[in-house]
Amino acid sequence: MGAIVHLTAADGHRFAAYRADPIGTARGGVVVLHEIYGVNTHVRGLADALADEGYAVRVPALFDRAEKGVELDYSPLGAEHGRSLRDAIGWDAPLKDVAACIQELRPFGKIAAVGESYGATLGWRAAHALPLAAAVLGSPGHLATFARETPVCPVLIHFATRDPKTPEDLRERIRGVPGVMAFDYDADHAFTCPHREGFDLLATRAAEQRTRDFLARHLA
Repeated sequence: MGAIVHLTAADGHRFAAYRADPIGTARGGVVVLHEIYGVNTHVRGLADALADEGYAVRVPALFDRAEKGVELDYSPLGAEHGRSLRDAIGWDAPLKDVAACIQELRPFGKIAAVGESYGATLGWRAAHALPLAAAVLGSPGHLATFARETPVCPVLIHFATRDPKTPEDLRERIRGVPGVMAFDYDADHAFTCPHREGFDLLATRAAEQRTRDFLARHLA
């Protein structure tokens, strides 16, 4: 079990973050970037799992800039609420919260960002703008909008071939970006979340193993 801590971004914004630390010496730090559903049970479980792998983890509550304590369910109403919060805070301000988490994790060594969907798009932007050692992105839903912001650290991307937000031409374009390693899965958007309709267990297991290997390699 983790705990809630509070951090302050460079612009003075104070936000909550879920903290999960390993037992013993950390192998590095990971900033987990949530979907449009906030820091919910699924995201906290992902953070706990990464802590069990030996990483110090922080999950910034990105929506705190618009509404505190957001934890939405995977329903049409939840998605609509999450999208409205995403649009209210924009795409730039959350990077300040990610930067604050990176600063918090510096004592633990190299740091990676891990995100899915909304969080994956932010992870792509963070890999371009912030001092990360690596980033892992699952089903980055708005990647086309920010495709020109090429990363300056190694990036692993899990693409779902049935995701209309990442068509084949975009996937091939991104695959050609230096430092990017991308895999295609015959699955739907955000297929690694067991609470979503498109969850695919076999694809998730493959993605999780690749993520473990990638983080171990780049945070060692």
